[in-house]
Amino acid sequence: MHAQAGESIFISGGTGSLGAMAIPIARSLGLHVYTNGSKENEKRVYELGAEKFIDYKKENYVDVLSNVDHVLDTLGDRELPNEFKVLKPGGNLVSLRGLPNGRFAKRSGMSWGKRILFQMAGRKYDKMAATKNQTYDFLFVHENGKQLEKVNDLFDKEHPLHTSIDTVYSLDQINQALDKVKQGKSRGKTIIKMEKA
Repeated sequence: MHAQAGESIFISGGTGSLGAMAIPIARSLGLHVYTNGSKENEKRVYELGAEKFIDYKKENYVDVLSNVDHVLDTLGDRELPNEFKVLKPGGNLVSLRGLPNGRFAKRSGMSWGKRILFQMAGRKYDKMAATKNQTYDFLFVHENGKQLEKVNDLFDKEHPLHTSIDTVYSLDQINQALDKVKQGKSRGKTIIKMEKA
């Protein structure tokens, strides 16, 4: 996103495990962080560093937010039109749940043929973004040591990264853990603890 200190970001559905990491990282970068979710997560989200919390059962974020610099989408297709509405002209939306587009294919170094295919797949979102000179980027989450080093540089012993841990499962409970994550019921990170042999 190339976000700068003092800018704002809306993290959609930021009460889950992604928000547990994204909110403190965004705050450490000096961003004004806004998110939405269910009321029982409000206190925890504020403790993570959110500046504004919107209870989705009482308010629609579209009625509360406007001219946000950046949006991190975790909800996908059904919410992307609304997320573009709260994004300022020239703002950037990064989606973890939408469709890949031509920008994603180019950034990933794909061949021209694949770039054209992805450009067609993400055309709907690119058109939404173009109406207000916004950008749409799809992000495929994968391990990236260089990015983790950058995150590590944001925090030190005096200012550690505090995350939100929901439940710790043993390895023999892995199916329960996966089921919880699949259902979207985690309020933070779900952890599998592996005992030393």
